Amino acid sequence: MRRLSAQTAPVKRRSPRSEYRDTGRQEPRTDQVLAARRHTEEQKMTAPPPCPQDQNFSVLTGCITPGSDTTPHALDASISVNVLDPTEGNEPVRAVETTDRWDLEVQWCVCGRFADMVSGCWCVQVFIDDIDGVETPGRKTGRIGSAKVSADDGKVCEGDDTATICFKYTFNFPPPGKVQAGVYDLVVVITLSSRDCDDVGRTVQDMVGWAQIPVLVFFDKDAPFCSG
Repeated sequence: MRRLSAQTAPVKRRSPRSEYRDTGRQEPRTDQVLAARRHTEEQKMTAPPPCPQDQNFSVLTGCITPGSDTTPHALDASISVNVLDPTEGNEPVRAVETTDRWDLEVQWCVCGRFADMVSGCWCVQVFIDDIDGVETPGRKTGRIGSAKVSADDGKVCEGDDTATICFKYTFNFPPPGKVQAGVYDLVVVITLSSRDCDDVGRTVQDMVGWAQIPVLVFFDKDAPFCSG
């Protein structure tokens, strides 16, 4: 009777197939994959801005009215401002040469069921403040313009059960302007008096609106280049 041998016989095993098909190329190393990934992320982070690029004319705005804390939408308000170049067909701009004219257009509206009851005199004030930190003797900051607008001068747009009344005033700043070369922000504030614009004694109602242009550049093309 044949006995089973205690010796083990060699067994041939097939090597497992690679997960990648043989395309004649070597599989990328882990360090190569990480380097390529980092390169892609760096390209995303340092991508140049699109060109041509749309200019940003954003304005920060807000209004409060006597109706802000009462019945919703009984009396609301809105405001907008824009710096215009009168030599270029009133093109909106955010950079002005100190030797050029520039206009500031202010528009505001009141709307709601009580809008047609608004009466009196609007006061429109323009303030400017430098934000570049440059100290120049005689540099203008603070209020650079103000105007009174009668509440009777509004343009009325009637609705079903509400009314919208809009106003507009344009400040004209001839050269040389009140602002020296530099970087500024510009704020317009509107308030309303309960009396006519011709009355001396005026009381301010609890209605105020504001609009801010965060960056407005005034530059002098004849100034020393990149001084300081």
